[in-house]
Amino acid sequence: MEVWEEIETDPERGSQRLIDEYGNRLYAVASVLCPDLASAEDLVFRTLAQAVRKISQYRGRAPFFSWLYRIMLNFRRMDCRGKDVELVLAETLPEPPDPGMEDVEGLLASVDADVVRKAVRCLSPVLREAVLLRYFEDRSIAEMSEILGVPQGTVMSRLFNARAVLHGILAGEGPAGKGETK
Repeated sequence: MEVWEEIETDPERGSQRLIDEYGNRLYAVASVLCPDLASAEDLVFRTLAQAVRKISQYRGRAPFFSWLYRIMLNFRRMDCRGKDVELVLAETLPEPPDPGMEDVEGLLASVDADVVRKAVRCLSPVLREAVLLRYFEDRSIAEMSEILGVPQGTVMSRLFNARAVLHGILAGEGPAGKGETK
């Protein structure tokens, strides 16, 4: 039995299974989307609660985690709506690891995970979403397009721009701009 089916038949047991199977994964994503861990925990809680309340709306057309991610993303967007969210650079960015490195994958491999998370938090929300889905969740361009509700070309453009900004941040140059806002 799938977790969403279990939630429909036995909400209490299904809710616990939802937390057990998806809680940590959602928290990992939320910790990059949110400015602090308390906000991340709140976002995960609201996402899980909304998923249980709205489980009848899950149609099974997309993977279950994609549906959960969409709920989380909608909550995060609502949180940011109407606020002037400033992008804050991490206090300690690494020195350029090798002046000859040109690709962001090489830079990512040479710095630790905490520094990468801080750099990703510096991206604009649309670029951060693209990076999370592609590099943290290993989603295809087609899946990302469906989850984000934008054309595949827009997804590829956001990834290109995100890599450029991350390259600048991780190379110690700071952001090359706040990224696109499509």
